Amino acid sequence: MTSTSGPTVSVVIPCYNYEKYVGLALESVRRQRVSPFEVIVVDDGSTDGSAAVIQSFPGVRYLRQENAGHVAAFNRGYAESRGDVVLFLDADDLLEPDAIGDVVACWRPGTAKLQYELKVIDGAGDWTGRMFCNYPEGYDAEAVRDEFLRHGTYVWPVCTGNAYGREFLDSVMPLTVKSAPDGLLNTVAPLYGSVVVVRRVLGQYRLHTQNQSYHNTAANRMDLRFAKQIALRRGEFDALRVHARRVGARLPEGSLLDRELVFLNYRLMVKKLGGQYADDAQDSVMSLWRKTVALLFSRPFRFKVRMTHWMWATVLAVSPRPFARALVQLRFNRAEVLKRFRRSSAPLSTV
Repeated sequence: MTSTSGPTVSVVIPCYNYEKYVGLALESVRRQRVSPFEVIVVDDGSTDGSAAVIQSFPGVRYLRQENAGHVAAFNRGYAESRGDVVLFLDADDLLEPDAIGDVVACWRPGTAKLQYELKVIDGAGDWTGRMFCNYPEGYDAEAVRDEFLRHGTYVWPVCTGNAYGREFLDSVMPLTVKSAPDGLLNTVAPLYGSVVVVRRVLGQYRLHTQNQSYHNTAANRMDLRFAKQIALRRGEFDALRVHARRVGARLPEGSLLDRELVFLNYRLMVKKLGGQYADDAQDSVMSLWRKTVALLFSRPFRFKVRMTHWMWATVLAVSPRPFARALVQLRFNRAEVLKRFRRSSAPLSTV
């Protein structure tokens, strides 16, 4: 690894019982072509072999605390870091070898955060064929700023796909949310500076049965998972309005949940599954479908994304509940289904 004269980068890894993955995450940091300023792992009271794995990596700063949750580990890691830029790497995710170098090279004065593309992998590390966020052509800092002014939101990736400026973090940390600390940071970041977009894959986001993305996906519990995500996002938008008042910024009127495709989709799925969420009486299947179609043509999506989501929303809206439930199950388990299909359709080897 080599050093550079740009901003210094701290890599902070919160870890809880990820013995299986944290070594892979640390190895991906060790392989960086440009060295981070420091690597900090906050062990949130792991009861497996995570500690031994972490401490086997020379130069890594190991911090252990009694189990207090992901947000507490997030806050602790930031408080202990000293870099100009902080990259929070989930312990089950990976960085590409050029990640730190590209963050340093693309960082600009006045940047609140830099975000990049992620490959979505499964528990075994195999690519699922999906990208996150799969940014549209020309999606850059100016496009983010314009979209945020119009909609109060923009396209952003999960935790590992972001690097945050210390000046921005100093304005909002420590966080007091109960979960999903990156959600709040990404939501309010445009109020505090530019959001630089690097449309290259610099990390890998792992989906597996142990992480939060797969909680409550049993056939009769999916509506609870979606309702929980809707409530969480509503709270993040409430916080956004608080921060906007703090800095004297104006946000669009009305519900910002109507301006995000993911959460229109979640609300539509809950309706079709027969579940409930806060203020759901104002929504109907057809009103959510109409809002989805309008949003698809008012925000900068790729043509393929527009068509795919239009078809999904339309089929889901007109489907009877049992079929809708099967569709939702298939969508959220499609990586495993495709993997089984490829395995079953592979030609038999001959001796």
